Amino acid sequence: MKVIYSPQLMEEAAFRHLSHLERSGYRSDYDEYHSLADPIYELPEDDREVAFEKVNRIFFIERLKLGDHVLRALEAVGLIPKRKRTTKRAQLAAIALETDEASGEPEESSASMHLPPVNDDSQETTSDEDLVPPVDTDLQIEDNPQKDNPDSEETDGVVSYDMVRDFEERINEVHVKRAINKVDEGSNVLNRISGKPMIEMRVLASRFCNPEEAQELDAFLIQEFMHAKDMVDPEFDYEDAFIPGNPSVKNLITARFRLLWNLYVDARLARAGIISTMPREARYREFDNFYRKIPEKQRRGIFEGIWATEKFTHEELLSMATDLESLMSKYIEDADISEEERDFIHLQGSPCPLCKFPTYNWVDDPESICDEMVIEAIQIDFPDWENKDGGCDRCIEVYELRAGV
Repeated sequence: MKVIYSPQLMEEAAFRHLSHLERSGYRSDYDEYHSLADPIYELPEDDREVAFEKVNRIFFIERLKLGDHVLRALEAVGLIPKRKRTTKRAQLAAIALETDEASGEPEESSASMHLPPVNDDSQETTSDEDLVPPVDTDLQIEDNPQKDNPDSEETDGVVSYDMVRDFEERINEVHVKRAINKVDEGSNVLNRISGKPMIEMRVLASRFCNPEEAQELDAFLIQEFMHAKDMVDPEFDYEDAFIPGNPSVKNLITARFRLLWNLYVDARLARAGIISTMPREARYREFDNFYRKIPEKQRRGIFEGIWATEKFTHEELLSMATDLESLMSKYIEDADISEEERDFIHLQGSPCPLCKFPTYNWVDDPESICDEMVIEAIQIDFPDWENKDGGCDRCIEVYELRAGV
């Protein structure tokens, strides 16, 4: 598996991180970076981009170890195994140094030691069944011993694991790119149909800035990689479903689906003892905001039911996001909610009793805002309709026009 970082992400993340260290009084890495980067401006313009990429890559991956956040997240979700790893390049450098000392040859310059030839923007690791998982978070990297040529374009930068997975499809590559803004952040799985899935992760470079906020970065990456893992899990059976309706309908259903999927992810992380992006009660407040018209007792029951469910499929989550009745029937017994309470649950997306279309702007109590003639006009067309049934704002407006109000 390749883990590839975009040059834009490495450049901005390394610069922000080093600037934060410099402001905090730790100048050694900051000064070393500039001692290597500043002379690049003296190179011909055509050579500068490659030289800057090389410096940024070394600091992002090897010196600042910012790529370890991605590896830890991949380990946490089970896409790669937790193993103790050592740096192959560091081993080679140590061997070369011992050889130089033994032969009496002079050491290499510091610039050449910090800028070994690298052919892409990725990290290379492999597992060893005899190695013990590390107890600290300072991940080191060990190359696959079968890769004889460390500088080969085909082998350098490959994160290769011989691992047993819970799902059939294997991830070929993980591309970590710089997000433009928070809306742009997130993960996606490409090439799922072709059988060579590739994870694309977009993350703000500013998340790598402060070492004290490393836990928040790890939680974000874990959350997004959990979504990606679900997308290639045959049991979850993800598919790009078509959501009917106008843009407002699609946006609401998409927001509900995202919330329910996040709940499913958070619950599994909690059972595994892994911190998620949002605490349980904070996630409930988000759920409460979407479904606040359901009585509080039943609303809490639905939330707890979703939290305790160990397995969902994509179809089940989408069905619950689209149809309120599907959500309620799964977690609420008929005896747990009275008929009167059920009548007053006018959630966004429920069908209007008059026009039968999904309704997102309800008039819950028409009698309180409408003239009697409007209510009479409605009951002429719908004799069984009662005020408690409510209606969409469009229908109420139509009957106000009919009644001449």
